[in-house]
Amino acid sequence: MASEDARYRETSQFQAWSFSPAQLAAMREKTNAIARQRIAERMLASASNPPTSNNTSHANTPDPSGHGTPNPTENSTPTLPDFLKPEEEALLVSFYVSELLRAADHLGVPDEVRATATVFFRRFFLTNSIMTYPPQEMILVALFVGSKAEGRFPRIIEFQQKFNTKQDILAGEFLLCQGNRFNFEVRHPFRALMGATMELRSYGDIDEQRIIAAEKRAHEILLFSPLMTDAYFHYTPSQIMFAALSLADRGLAERLIQETFHFVPPTTNNDNTPAVTPLPGLENPGIGRKEGGSKGITTNDERAAIVGPGIRDKVMGTIEACRNMLSTELPERKSHWTSESIFKSQIRPVRKKLTKCRDPDRWNLSELQRQRREAGVRRADSEERPAASNGAKDAAIFGGDLSADAPEKKRRKVDGNGLEDPFGGPL
Repeated sequence: MASEDARYRETSQFQAWSFSPAQLAAMREKTNAIARQRIAERMLASASNPPTSNNTSHANTPDPSGHGTPNPTENSTPTLPDFLKPEEEALLVSFYVSELLRAADHLGVPDEVRATATVFFRRFFLTNSIMTYPPQEMILVALFVGSKAEGRFPRIIEFQQKFNTKQDILAGEFLLCQGNRFNFEVRHPFRALMGATMELRSYGDIDEQRIIAAEKRAHEILLFSPLMTDAYFHYTPSQIMFAALSLADRGLAERLIQETFHFVPPTTNNDNTPAVTPLPGLENPGIGRKEGGSKGITTNDERAAIVGPGIRDKVMGTIEACRNMLSTELPERKSHWTSESIFKSQIRPVRKKLTKCRDPDRWNLSELQRQRREAGVRRADSEERPAASNGAKDAAIFGGDLSADAPEKKRRKVDGNGLEDPFGGPL
């Protein structure tokens, strides 16, 4: 049976959405650079091709004041706006994630839906710039898709009534799925926390009230801190759980790790052969294996490499790094993101900057969806025309009408004998 670690490495969460800090920073730099280039190109294209509906009959009429006369030799290249920097995009993403969590509280969705929607939102704006698509509208889209990914299927009208909006949520659904590479499985640390508390209770020497208090605090942390940080991009669900439990009660977290990674290799057997110990969970320990081993049995050195003090220190280092990340966004920071002074001093200037550098062609999701549908129809029509012309060429070679409705025409002619009455003329 494959271990839990081996099964996790097969998931899309690990293979497609796990990065080192350097890789994550490089991806955000690349996303920002691509967005700046494409938005600049679209802005220049729209400026060079202004709408023709405006009245231009007096374009060359001199201005009586002498200040508005056009100069043909003057450079008409528009000035591009000041684009957002990667750190400014990250600040806005964090702000809108806090807004998404508030919206989830308003909806009263389960913990898994809340976390999955947030992960979808963060993944989307990792591969797409916040200057390209509207984050405020993608909040509801992420909640809607996250609900369906977790087995809940709300009605669109419920979302619109809850938030008193007429937003077309379905207009951004495919975009969000595409931005997430259609990876809908998200593993969370909530069940791991339940298993950890059950393990702590099995020891029998820990006060029950202490376990309850630690579980409550750790669960509170898991509902906010990993979602407000990049923890899901860097750490596994079990590592995030241990970090949250360590923030809640460091002693309990260390006790769990100590009980798990405590194996010390014993001495050799009485016959001076290397001691072997069957690992828990492996079957058929007595079946022989080539090269002197046995199936389901590992040497003590091999077992020490899996659950020994050496790996324990490595695990503790990873959990400590995750703990430090979560500690930057504890649940008490909720008031920080809703503070009016913080909004005025940090968020509003960046949002004002965003209004000047957003993508002119992709900011309206409903219009973007309409344009793509029309493009799809035109593409389908262009593919049908060559097929029709090929049918005409075949008819010229083989004779007869080879169109799709030719058999139907022939059937009507035979059945009706060329008469209007299918039963023939009067007797």
